[in-house]
Amino acid sequence: MTGILDLLTSSQAARYQEFQSFTSDKIQHSADQWDRDQRLPDSIITELAEAGYLGSTLPQEFGGAGWDTVTFGLLSEALGRGSSSVAVLVTVQAMVTMALLKWGTPAQKAEWLPPLAKGRMLAAFALTEPGAGSATDSLTTQLIPDGSDGFTLHGTKRWISCAQMASVFLVFAKLEGQPVACLVPGNAPGLLIEPITDLLGFRAAGLAQVSFDGVTVPAGNIVGKVGFAISHVATLGLQHGRISTACSGLGLLRGCFEESIAYASNRKIGESYVGDLGMIRSLITRMGTDLQAGRLLCFHACRAEDDHDPAAFEKTLVAKYFTSRAAGLAASDAVQIRGASGCHDSSSAARYYRDSKIMQIIEGTTQIHEQLLGKVFLGQAARIASKTV
Repeated sequence: MTGILDLLTSSQAARYQEFQSFTSDKIQHSADQWDRDQRLPDSIITELAEAGYLGSTLPQEFGGAGWDTVTFGLLSEALGRGSSSVAVLVTVQAMVTMALLKWGTPAQKAEWLPPLAKGRMLAAFALTEPGAGSATDSLTTQLIPDGSDGFTLHGTKRWISCAQMASVFLVFAKLEGQPVACLVPGNAPGLLIEPITDLLGFRAAGLAQVSFDGVTVPAGNIVGKVGFAISHVATLGLQHGRISTACSGLGLLRGCFEESIAYASNRKIGESYVGDLGMIRSLITRMGTDLQAGRLLCFHACRAEDDHDPAAFEKTLVAKYFTSRAAGLAASDAVQIRGASGCHDSSSAARYYRDSKIMQIIEGTTQIHEQLLGKVFLGQAARIASKTV
């Protein structure tokens, strides 16, 4: 990312240039139309797969690219600049594949990871339920023993990103009162996918309600230990989701900044350019400053994850909290700078504005982040105080 290039390795910097070119050539000029169509075309999914972006974080032994988290963050930022819906596809793929890489059995990894890495299959992370939202301990979906070696799955998930396109779901449920995770093929009998349309933002991200009516789940499809689904399997997936979302939110912020600069530099009011107005420069200043700060927060969060730093969770929360809020402000300002034209679907600023609100909800709402970070910061202060006594 411009402004932190001196912190990147030569390989990471080269990859970032590649990601930016891919977004400019394959995504940016079509994103508004995909948003209006409320779907991603098969062609862009094929392009992502052929570029290796759908298996970017998986080891090469499973057909992945084996990239580090910093490189994955750069990819998410570049894709977020072009389309939040495309970025979330890569986000969800990483959430499922990395959870499976860590907690899956050798047989599960051998069966599922290679096709996911190559983009021959798309995944969905089926955690959220209609009555639970961010309350991951309130699962009502049930996995019931069928009397032999398998189980049947009953329940409903809602607001599941990429569900309309998914070939496999990582589903979180309760088994005799204990949280459990399992893999469910998208064509399993008893599984019903109902598309959710006319969303405020992320309109092309393939969200759906997913219902399970007695879906058969073999014992070999259980991921991780029973009782560890939320604390271990989901937590790992959500960590990668927050990292990717923080970086894609940063990309959205960059889009607002770059398009506002271009508009302010070329649009004239009388004999003056819009960018000559002090009030417009104030808005652009805030965008640019937030962009620089967000770049550093995202980089250090990704670096912490690569270094297995115990502070990686905290740094990721801070990055996601900051960029999602900053993107919301930038998108609002981008619309304000354009005036009436920014309120129309013909302007990318309108899409950025709608998508930016979703950024403050997915992978933990702004308020959940405030609750978690408030606890972290108070704990840090208490530890410092105890050492000075």
